[in-house]
Amino acid sequence: MHIVRGAAGVIGVLWVLLEIGCDSPMDISALPQQPTSIIDTAYVAIDPPFGGFSQPEGMLLGRDQLLYVADTRANRIVMLNRAGGVLSTCTMLHPVSLSQDTRLDLLVGAELLAANGDTVGAIFRLHLVSASPDSAHRLDKAPIDTVWRELAHPRRRFPGIAVLSDNSYLAVRDGPDNASFIDPDARVLQFDASDVFITPLPAFVTGIGTGIVNINHPTAIAAFPGSRDFVLAQASDGVAYGALWMVYQSNSDFQGWLSRFDPARLDDRLVDFIRPNRYTYATAVAVDPSRRDIFVADAALDSVFKFNSRGVLRSESFGLQGSGGTMHRPSGLAFFEQILYVLDRDQGMVLRYRLSTDVPR
Repeated sequence: MHIVRGAAGVIGVLWVLLEIGCDSPMDISALPQQPTSIIDTAYVAIDPPFGGFSQPEGMLLGRDQLLYVADTRANRIVMLNRAGGVLSTCTMLHPVSLSQDTRLDLLVGAELLAANGDTVGAIFRLHLVSASPDSAHRLDKAPIDTVWRELAHPRRRFPGIAVLSDNSYLAVRDGPDNASFIDPDARVLQFDASDVFITPLPAFVTGIGTGIVNINHPTAIAAFPGSRDFVLAQASDGVAYGALWMVYQSNSDFQGWLSRFDPARLDDRLVDFIRPNRYTYATAVAVDPSRRDIFVADAALDSVFKFNSRGVLRSESFGLQGSGGTMHRPSGLAFFEQILYVLDRDQGMVLRYRLSTDVPR
């Protein structure tokens, strides 16, 4: 094992001293040097990593306590046990996102080949437990339904799916064209538990802008267990906020999602989570179901940022390849039983980390 020092956590101390509301991009060359002393609480890498993937884009630690990897370039989904053993695989064109409902069905954002030869984005449902008893819970035996396809817009993709507490789910959609006011590519689509499309979420404004709910190129989404709250990540391309924390409200006056933090409120301007331009290319989100900590991966900074349930940046945040980091374009995150799983796209492997305070001595 080796300790991954919390470079991003040290950075957080510096950021607090910056002028509130600063909106210039972070200059990596100006970061402080990594201290030589060992930090009391830091993430420790667990060896060995799980390898053998080809530019994987998505990962899930399912409700069935199995690990699923969207092995994108290899055109397959891989099911592993928590020791890294491969249990089964199935072929699917360029899978990029994974989620699982309480029925243990998998929802997958991937692609299909249309009759006209176009490759289009689609959402699929894999029925893992409805197969015959001798083949249940095998990816290669699971019946597959096509839930949604974008035949009229072949360049759209679904980089994130999050199942809510009632088995309804949200699917993040992205694409190159956000010029349409009525139907831009960047949307969050809502489906009920029977895969019936409900509506694009009206909570977001699509297009370039500096508002807290502006989305332009969303990349991932993760829901809080037992609630309808979620966190959305996006590339910082023309927007100020690379991660959005949305909470669900239902009362006599309003029903829907609102941003938990609002930079228009003076107190919220001090919250680490909504510092403008904190991220360069946020690509993955995970939630600690017990502590409600939030993890956000940045593929451009080779880092994982950790926030507590109040949006405060934790010192255990780590990464930055130039400061001793071990990640290369992280593209997926999962958290289960005190272990943080990081999907390394460029190295084609799943990295595992545990806090040094949780390591047996």
